[in-house]
Amino acid sequence: MNSQNETAHEIKDGINFIGTEVSFMLYNTRNSSYFSLNTKSMYITFRDSFGNIMQNSSIRIKFYDEAIIINTLGKSINRSNGTVIAFLSNNDVQELAEKTFYEEGQTRVYDFINLKFNIEL
Repeated sequence: MNSQNETAHEIKDGINFIGTEVSFMLYNTRNSSYFSLNTKSMYITFRDSFGNIMQNSSIRIKFYDEAIIINTLGKSINRSNGTVIAFLSNNDVQELAEKTFYEEGQTRVYDFINLKFNIEL
């Protein structure tokens, strides 16, 4: 794959790849979870199938005219819809993605712990 050209396609078994080798998102069409990674900055975002969002960096959210900033590792916001937005360590975000991104029996195309693809793209 050319690292400069953005691409979007299904990899396998309902998992879509969007982006480049440097910055990409994996989207699971079976449960609406996604994992995004920028390999240069190591910025990671993961949204699980319930809509909870975990990032490995500070988070700034604007609700109407109010800005909320989460800049302390381990802190989170409980949203009115029952979901959580959290600033977690790299390892915590990666472990949550590894445990909850895939549905039972779904092909594990990406290893979230080692940050590498398990299949050829």
